Parts: sequence; structure tokens; C-alpha cells
Amino acid sequence: MAFRVETNGRLDGGSPVPKYHQLKQILKEKIETGEWAPGDLIPSEPELCRMYGVSRTTVRQTMASLVSEGLIVRQQGKGTFVAGPKIEQELVGFYSFTEDVMRKGLRPRSEILSKGVTAASKAVASKLGLAPGERVVYLTRLRLADEEPIMLETSYLPEKYCQGLDQIDFRGRPLYDVLGQDFNVELTRARETFEAAVADEYEASWLRIWPGAPVMP
Repeated sequence: MAFRVETNGRLDGGSPVPKYHQLKQILKEKIETGEWAPGDLIPSEPELCRMYGVSRTTVRQTMASLVSEGLIVRQQGKGTFVAGPKIEQELVGFYSFTEDVMRKGLRPRSEILSKGVTAASKAVASKLGLAPGERVVYLTRLRLADEEPIMLETSYLPEKYCQGLDQIDFRGRPLYDVLGQDFNVELTRARETFEAAVADEYEASWLRIWPGAPVMP
């Protein structure tokens, strides 16, 4: 099944992605791009219902998930606010899921859930040093070790450096190898952000865990 979540401020009623998860991605982008800065008071639940045409239940489910990820905080009698910034660090090397799993004596496999080309959202563009709307290739994979789901991963890459990447068969081929061998792209630097969170129902369904289980986004 192939699908993706639009983060342009509109909810897609025909998408198989639940509305609460679509709304979560929209609000996360506002936080990640700085549109909603740390300490900002965010709209109330009734206001969000009116803004996005969703039910109070959908908004509450979204807000609970954002709270659990540490992106927003509730203050009794005051409202809901954007939480402080996450911790980031520079990496001296690149993490390879395939190599890491093989070192443990397990068999890695990736299941392609979605891939294609789209316009970069503000959050994606900011992280990649692009202008919002520039074309990026996206690749969503479920990563497994001995058929056990380990990671739900979405990668975005500037299309100008890897045109046609979305047509590649990634079965048995790590992304880094494809970039180097097929597109002559050599990665030299990385930044990774760590945060504690819990899985929502959408993520839990792919990872075969209970909603609310602890995860590392």
C-alpha cells in the first residue's frame, strides 16, 4: 500500500492515514519550522476543530500524542504551550540499519510503504537547506530484522541530486549504497535529533506494538 501525508494545512478525507495523524504532522511542522516557537500559546481545542474541520475527539487524540512526544506542554488554567527545543548532536559517522542488523547476526529487510516526488514542506526544506516547495524524493520504509519490525523510517532527498531515485528497487540495497553507486552522491556529514516519545495508533500498527509504547523518533 502506498500513501503519504500532506502537510500543507489541509486534511485529506480520502487518505488511509487517520485524520488525527494528519493533523499531528501539520502541527509538528508548525513547531519544527518555528512558526510556533517555544513558549507560544497554541490554539485551543475548539479553535483547532474550527481551523481544520475535525471533531473534538480527533483534536484531543492529536494533542495527547504531541504531549507524549514532548512537543507541547499543558499548564493548568493557562492553556497548552510549545515545549522547549530538542537536543541535537553532530555525528562522526553514518548509521546503517542494514549493517547494524547484520553485525548482530540477523537478516535485514525493508518493506517499501511509500515513495515518490513531492514539494518540500517548510520543515523538510529547512532541514535540507532548500526553499519551501522545491522538489524532493521521499521514501517511507518499514525496517525489519528477522521479520520483526524495528523501525518506521521516512527519508527526504533533494531531487536535483538524485532524479529517478523513486524508481529504484530498494529491496536488498541500502539507501547509502544506491546514492553512491547510482548517483555518485557521497555523504560526508550528518546531524541527528534524539527525543523520547510514545507510539500513536498509526505507528503502532506498522511496528506491531501497543499504542502508547515507548519509542525513539
